Amino acid sequence: MAPDPSLRRGMPATLRLSLAAAALAALAGCATPTPASRQPPERPSPQQSAERQLQRAMQAAHPRSGNTSRARSLLEGLLAADDEASRALHPYARTLLDQLNERQRLGQLNERLEQQLERSAHQLAESELHAEGLQRKLDALAEIERSLSPRPATALPLQAPPRGAPP
Repeated sequence: MAPDPSLRRGMPATLRLSLAAAALAALAGCATPTPASRQPPERPSPQQSAERQLQRAMQAAHPRSGNTSRARSLLEGLLAADDEASRALHPYARTLLDQLNERQRLGQLNERLEQQLERSAHQLAESELHAEGLQRKLDALAEIERSLSPRPATALPLQAPPRGAPP
């Protein structure tokens, strides 16, 4: 049976949603949650808290997230904690922190190498341009030499034979 449309107009939207949720729950055979039946969220144990902190650090340390400073602070906080659950995770935290440091070092090295490669490529391009200019000049000189008319052989001055040489 469909509800009377005139009732829907006077009802606040939140009340309509609450009634709809209760109706769906009744149809599904579930008990509807009431504010009195809600329990406060359970506080995680220290072990779960330390593990969760390590998981958040791992997520922040992921290369795609790019949030290494947050990962570092989480790991340093975990390493600073002195409870038993945190101490159990210290080797993992130190390893992850070492990996972050190594990744940062390699990233910086990669940037320096890329800059050096760019400088070398620029120098190579300049050298190639200079070599092309020199080759053009050399070709121009060769063309000038070819364009000069050959000297006649008779134009050379005759030298007198040295004394004592047979005529």
